[in-house]
Amino acid sequence: MADAQHVDESALGPDAMIARRLKFHRARLGLSQREVAEMIGYPQSYIARIETMKQRPSDAVAAALDEKLGTHREFTDLLEMARSMLILPGSRETVAKETEAERIRVFNSSGIPGLLQTDEYARALIRKGLPRESNEEIAEKAAERLRRQARVFGKEDPPFYRAVIDEAALARPVGSKKIMTEQLRRLLTYRENPLIRIQVLPFNSFEHGMQGGSLFLLDLTEGGTIALVESFRTGHGIESPREVAEYEELFEATQMAALSEKASSDVVLRYLKEYEHESDD
Repeated sequence: MADAQHVDESALGPDAMIARRLKFHRARLGLSQREVAEMIGYPQSYIARIETMKQRPSDAVAAALDEKLGTHREFTDLLEMARSMLILPGSRETVAKETEAERIRVFNSSGIPGLLQTDEYARALIRKGLPRESNEEIAEKAAERLRRQARVFGKEDPPFYRAVIDEAALARPVGSKKIMTEQLRRLLTYRENPLIRIQVLPFNSFEHGMQGGSLFLLDLTEGGTIALVESFRTGHGIESPREVAEYEELFEATQMAALSEKASSDVVLRYLKEYEHESDD
């Protein structure tokens, strides 16, 4: 039997790596679970759950472990890696560049774009697409979307953001009428942000090539544009200039067919009033 100490760590997922490295550093320093827990101010059961992969450490716990065990961001970096795994395969590298973009263009035919979602809407959408996920897993996936929003819109020099949303995403309830009400209210608040432009592609527009999927274009500060095409549970990053140009043309055609910002806000407001009325019934 192979020595457990010689398991190929590169084959482990980030949660398994966190558990394994915590055990390793405890052994290296001759510490028990209880002693580590006391050092960082958490119960021993919390450390036990991390080591059995029943709980992922919080940002505060990862930082405390790095400080008390002298691991120089090891647990912080592993936690960030674990969170990146919540993003669709094929999408991670592109999404990681969001903070490097000076302009982001998005078309979504089946839902509200992730960077514009409320927490409850994100949870409901994830639960609908991944019904076997636990409540904890769904909450973490939704929390990662909110962290993405903070990283992109909360930085010192946020990008221009252009979104085209299919009217179907407004008409199709996700979760509940209350969740939709809060989500559409959120969309309307972006009218006050000069960097964010939202348009609605109406039902009576032309048939487009992105039905059932989404398109994500990043214009990078350093130059160049990359594209991401997503469908159900999969994503495909594109950097070929020729292919990117084709998707830019598709986005521009979709944007031209969409309603103006003012007319789009009116449509969002109309659906909002309908959801509010139905919620009161």
